[in-house]
Amino acid sequence: MSKTLKKKKHWLSKVQECAVSWAGPPGDFGAEIRGGAERGEFPYLGRLREEPGGGTCCVVSGKAPNPGDVLLEVNGTPVSGLTNRDTLAVIRHFREPIRLKTVKPGTGPCCSFAGLGAVLEKRQPPTPHRRRS
Repeated sequence: MSKTLKKKKHWLSKVQECAVSWAGPPGDFGAEIRGGAERGEFPYLGRLREEPGGGTCCVVSGKAPNPGDVLLEVNGTPVSGLTNRDTLAVIRHFREPIRLKTVKPGTGPCCSFAGLGAVLEKRQPPTPHRRRS
């Protein structure tokens, strides 16, 4: 009964931070922001645009985020739980370069609000406490 268990790393150890700037018209962020609370998902990055004449995204410091990475914070402001429109408003509010905290998405059922709701629905409701006389 002495099997060795492989210890999993906590997701906080996988958080990446980078500073991103973009070349293009003001307010045109050089990456797609997808997901959002209205879709039952956390905000995540779509593709990074690298087309001339558009809002080209360039990484100033840190490792470049990958498409699909979950967006946790923008300049220290938490964006998980915000709608897509609100997340874009937070990004546009700050001057460049902006600091992004991202993490690669997990594969479990709790990777979105919808998945979390499904897990919580399966839980048994708490038993009511009887009042003693």
